[in-house]
Amino acid sequence: MDVKTEFDQMCAAGEVAGPCSDQKIYDAEAELMVVFPVQYREFLSEYGAVVLDGVEIYGLPNVNDSEMPLWQDVVKVSRQLKEWRQAGSEVPAYVPIADDGTGVYFYLDTNAGPKTRIIAIGPGIEQVVSSDLFEFALSISNGELTF
Repeated sequence: MDVKTEFDQMCAAGEVAGPCSDQKIYDAEAELMVVFPVQYREFLSEYGAVVLDGVEIYGLPNVNDSEMPLWQDVVKVSRQLKEWRQAGSEVPAYVPIADDGTGVYFYLDTNAGPKTRIIAIGPGIEQVVSSDLFEFALSISNGELTF
């Protein structure tokens, strides 16, 4: 089974925000002043944001302001991490897409685009962990990316 099919199966058992429009993706890129890698654009277009077994991939969920959001909005998380001066957030090309709950954040390096490069940054850690978004999600969900 290929990685994307396995990811789709995980999504079927998890929570998916639902697809977002190209305009919403363009608006997020403009606000963050980046161009998302092709795989992340595909993820946003198809899933929006996801909460899977053991992992959340931040995205662009469609929620109204009166709802308690289930998913993290990548633009809001980016702003918040910059306010907190979280390691990695000072690099304009880095966009946070997940965390492991221990202070390690996973960033898309948008300078690598159109390809995907995901970097783990946290206390004493700064390393490239994946070049495939869907493989990354499976690895972190399966507990294979621990620091």
